[in-house]
Formats: sequence, C-alpha cells, structure tokens
Amino acid sequence: MKNITKLFAFILTTVVMSSCDTEYLDPNSTLEPDVVNSTENLVKLINGAQQRWSSDRDGLIYTTIVISGLNTGELRLLNPGNLGENEILLGGDDVNGGNELLNNMWTNSMLTRKEATTVIEVADGSTEDVTTANSLKAYALFYRALAHGTLIQFFESIPLEIVEDAPFKNRETILQNAIADLEESKGYISAGLSSTVTSEIFDSVKIENSVNALLARFNLMAGNYDASISSASAVDLSVQSTWAYDAAVPNPLAFWFGSQNVTQAKDLTFGLPSSLLPNTEDERIPFYITAEDLNGPSPNYQVVGFYDDNLDEIPVYLPGEIILIKAEAYARQDDLANAVTELNKVLTKTSAFDSFGLGANLAPYSGSQTKEEILNEIYKNRRIELYLSGLSLEDSRRFGRPGATEPNAERNRNYYPYTNAERDNNTNTPSNPSS
Repeated sequence: MKNITKLFAFILTTVVMSSCDTEYLDPNSTLEPDVVNSTENLVKLINGAQQRWSSDRDGLIYTTIVISGLNTGELRLLNPGNLGENEILLGGDDVNGGNELLNNMWTNSMLTRKEATTVIEVADGSTEDVTTANSLKAYALFYRALAHGTLIQFFESIPLEIVEDAPFKNRETILQNAIADLEESKGYISAGLSSTVTSEIFDSVKIENSVNALLARFNLMAGNYDASISSASAVDLSVQSTWAYDAAVPNPLAFWFGSQNVTQAKDLTFGLPSSLLPNTEDERIPFYITAEDLNGPSPNYQVVGFYDDNLDEIPVYLPGEIILIKAEAYARQDDLANAVTELNKVLTKTSAFDSFGLGANLAPYSGSQTKEEILNEIYKNRRIELYLSGLSLEDSRRFGRPGATEPNAERNRNYYPYTNAERDNNTNTPSNPSS
C-alpha cells in the first residue's frame, strides 16, 4: 500500500472538518461531501475505504473471518480474556449488541458504505471529464456493494439509506441493491477506466475481475443461478486480486495469529462434521494448517496459507470459489452433470494450476449422482477450499446445515443481534433475532 502517511493525514483532516458540521449524515459517519470535492481527494477516499476494509483488528477482513471462524468451528480461542472473541465463540445468548467485534464490523461497513456513497454522489462535480467521474464511481460502487453484501451475511436486515432513522431492508432487497451497484460498476469498467484514477488507486484489487466475482457470489446468495454462472464465467481465474500489505499496514490475521494470544486453527476438520471430513490426502490441508505433536494430548494446530506472514496478501476471491459457485448453481438447477464437471475441476486441481498455488490433487467425484449428495460434496469443498474466507456462516445456512438451536448444531448462531451503536441512534432498529 502506498502513500499511507498522506492517506491517514487526509482522513484525519476530514474527520476534524466534519466534526464542526451538525447536519445529519449517518450515525457512524466522519465524512462530508464538501471536503472531498476533487478527483485527488476522491481517489484518497477510495483508497481509505480499501484500507479500512482490509487492515487492523477492527477492519472487515479480521472481523468477518474471526466471527464466522469461531461460529462455525474453523478457529479455537487461545485466550478467553479476549472478551469479544470469547462471546462469539460461546454464541447464543452470550452475544449481545455490545460485542466489540460486531460493533467494529457494523461501524466499519457503514463507514465504507458512506465513503463510497460520497464518491458516487460528488464524482460528477469533481471533474469535467466524464470518463474520470465514471471511473471513480466504478470503484466506489464496488466497495458499497461489498459492504452491503458482506454485512447481510451476518445480520437479518440492514439499512440502505444514509438518513436519520433509516428503515431496515430485508436480505433480498440488500442483495439486489448490491447486484445493481456491481452491474453499474461493470458498465463503467466496460466503457474504459481513466488512467488518472487507476494510476493512483491501490492496484492489488483487480477491479474488473473482482466485480464479476462479487456478482457471481451475490447472485448465488440471491438464488439468481443463471446470472451467477454467467458472472463466474467472466472471471479470469489466472488473475490474482488481493488485499495487499506492507510493514506499516500488516496482514491483520497473520499479525494476530502470530501473537499466539487470540485465535488459531481449531483442528484439521475445517469445521466440518464427521460425515463430511476431508480426505487425509487432500493437499489443501497442509496449505492452510500445520499440525505439531499429533500424538500428544493437545496437538498444536497453526494457520498458514494466506495468514502466515505479515506481508501475505489475502485474496479478494479464490479461483476455487468461482468454480464452486458454478458447481452449486448448476446443482441447484438440477443440472447434475455440469455440477460434477465443475466440482471435479476443484477436486483434481493441483497447486500448479491454481493462481494461488492451492490444489486438492484428489480423484474425481465418485459418490452418488443425486442432487443432495452432490450439494453435500460441494459444501464440503467450499469449507475446505475457502477456509477462513469469512463465508462459512453464510454457507452453513445456505446449505441447510443444522442451525444453532438444532440437534448436532454446526453453528452457534444463525444471525447476530444488532449493535448498540446502531440501536442507540436508529429508532427503526429491529428486534434481535432469537438465534
């Protein structure tokens, strides 16, 4: 990441200037349009949104991965003195609106959404060049869609409008809004992006492929299977799109895994039940997890993969996710032959044929040719291939795995209570879900 010092100075200046204005924008907002009305400042705002999302313990990379990981059995807690993580691990009624991780997730999602919306609303006035304005909007629409589409995986509903006492919208509405933003972004990208913008944007996130990947992901979540397949087919699987880090802004998961004081890999099961355990020859196991003293009373499982070093880049999406999206979409439409074809691409993939070096190197699927069993195998491979991607809670619900109040539960909550930060500022905040 470049120009970190300048970026922090810009955000700090924005916060100070904004604090003098009492006009309502958002209970969590620190930004006002009148202080960013230039192309240079709007680019900084986009870079700030990217950094807010991907860095630090209160960012979305850390909170989504740790919350979903503790909920679904991907992670263990090393120190229960970390109260926020401990409450998430316990689940159920032990989690309330004051939870630190949930508040960080909610607040930084809303701030990312606010920063992106600011860019979208003022881009046309920041330059006389339509291409430059549309390029700014292409990136901002991506981040707004990412914020909405990610947050709805953890809460039953969220607000869309940036107004006082904003009404909450249901999952279907949120996903369709995120998809619409991504389609608009895709249109601007197809028309050609301005080098004035692209030369200054943090360039590890490859915008065209990332937009198509999110379209595939969110359309799958929304049940738009043909659209999901189409978007997945448009992703160039040879292109790496990542959240990048440096010495000043380290990989937040690697930093805290390395501390040996918060969380670590739970075991070698990837949070899967005994009926869906990984094949012991699966090469994705040592890619993601190392195990020491397996014959001792307490084996020491450690996360590696994309979280082994402070400079490791974290994928925005994985090639395997895109392939498995197609497999699932085909299966849910009863096109089992194509579903198995796509599934086999992941099962037989070797590290040499994956842009991130992630391969299972297993035999093709040989199980029952029924929809139920093929979907079970797809779910199993999503949980292994996409380990610590933050998608495990969403996957567990979508595949109908036993929920928090059911026998043999595979997650300790279905959705989370709304944060005190929102409830204290929005009279339309709904009642908390029961589980």
